[in-house]
Amino acid sequence: MNEPYAVEVPRGYRVGVWEVRRPIATGAFGSVYEGHRTGGDGTLPRTAALKFLPTGTGTPRQLTHLRELVEREVALHRRLRRPRLIRMYETLTVDDPARPDLDGATVLVLEKAQGSLAALLDAGPRPAEGPVLLAQICEGLAQLHGAGWVHGDLKPANVLLMPDGSVRLADFNMAAELEGTHAYTPAFCTPDYTPPELLWSEIGERGRRIRPSADVWAFGVLAHLVLTGAFPLPGAIPTLRRDAAAAYAGGSQELRLSPELPDVWREIVGGCLARTHEDRIGTQALLRRVAAAAGTAPPRFRRAPRIPGARRRRRTVVLGAALAAATVAALAHGVGTRADRPPDAKAAAPAATAAASRYGAAELRTDRGVPAVYRRLIVDSARGCARPDVTPALIAAMLKVESDFDPGLSDPAKDEYGIARWTPEVLRWWIRPDGRPAPSVPRPPFSPAVSVPAMGRYLCFIEPRLEAGLSGDRRVLIAAAYRTSYRKVNAAGGVPPKYRDYGARVAHYLKEYTPPGGK
Repeated sequence: MNEPYAVEVPRGYRVGVWEVRRPIATGAFGSVYEGHRTGGDGTLPRTAALKFLPTGTGTPRQLTHLRELVEREVALHRRLRRPRLIRMYETLTVDDPARPDLDGATVLVLEKAQGSLAALLDAGPRPAEGPVLLAQICEGLAQLHGAGWVHGDLKPANVLLMPDGSVRLADFNMAAELEGTHAYTPAFCTPDYTPPELLWSEIGERGRRIRPSADVWAFGVLAHLVLTGAFPLPGAIPTLRRDAAAAYAGGSQELRLSPELPDVWREIVGGCLARTHEDRIGTQALLRRVAAAAGTAPPRFRRAPRIPGARRRRRTVVLGAALAAATVAALAHGVGTRADRPPDAKAAAPAATAAASRYGAAELRTDRGVPAVYRRLIVDSARGCARPDVTPALIAAMLKVESDFDPGLSDPAKDEYGIARWTPEVLRWWIRPDGRPAPSVPRPPFSPAVSVPAMGRYLCFIEPRLEAGLSGDRRVLIAAAYRTSYRKVNAAGGVPPKYRDYGARVAHYLKEYTPPGGK
């Protein structure tokens, strides 16, 4: 293997009637291997994909639930003339005390694919069969939604190509059963394919509320990418595209689809990417339009039966995989109950107003790339300090250098997390506005709503402890002390040599973000 796998399984390892062969792929919470059947009654295929989920990710209750889902999925497949969902044959639990790294792991035995849409797009050029593939992907969404599920993570990597050239939707880690108009999924998401209303949505005890319209938005993004080779929202990196999605949802930016998009698909993609979930096209109407645009006939299928008692339990349904333990841990131990959402998140949600994008304009430039969603948080954190050198421009410059405004930054090697790169042991002392340390060390992820005010409090602590007469811009000295310590800055008489590059980058963005005539 050329990359570390989440679950390392040696070639030849046996689980059930399956023998592990070559590795196929890995993600953060599971690894997939080719499996060869060594026994059984012949009802299972000769080869399959074995997805190993780490030990501890499935409780007995979750594993029982998985087995119920296998039965339900089999029933769904029997009702479909053209199934577009990857088939799950069985779930297994590794029983191997001699291998504690594997003992207790959950194994999903899945239909084996030939490749993924992501790999096809990466290989380029754009596939000529793109419209037909999109029609099949849309069929898969219609099958899921018709059965009462939301996928929750539709993207090219989760669209698999079969040997016959057809596609299957896969990786249902985020899939959830609808309870009326909503379902509940974990807080994780892929920003490029997540609708604006979910980028800063509140995370409750059961996770994030999601509608089928979220899958429709993701399909619109995917269709634009397949047909034009580009994302529908501008930006060279996901963070910038996410900010563009927020600006579009707030009404301060229009949707400008690629001129390469054919007119019939322009109408379809536009219907998927409506600003609000209420205005997006419904799944069945989408299927009819996509089938017509691709020249295929939409299939007919009946609604799949529900598992008896599932509605009474009202719990999140995970189709084809156990709910990742890391997700539960993030919800249970995260600081606060919001994901990447500052107090002014209404500025980034669909109800945003253009005024929020100019908040604090006299102290922080509005035309130099500071994400609008963080402006109020940055400005208010600086205003909370009476020290004149702790300015909004300084905080913005530091966030740019520390993380490029990435709220999901995770650097375990340095034990630093979040938009301000906090070390948990240090954050403990600055996380509370009353100046008292938290009773225990906080655990990541750390949202901007926690990280940025804590940065403001720490900078306000640093400033009076820097000696007078030090060499250099005092704001840059404060930044250097944040990265190392005020004692080391005092001892060096300025920015220590090791941190001069860091200081130069902060100085560059300070100049960039400071309004004319400001400091």
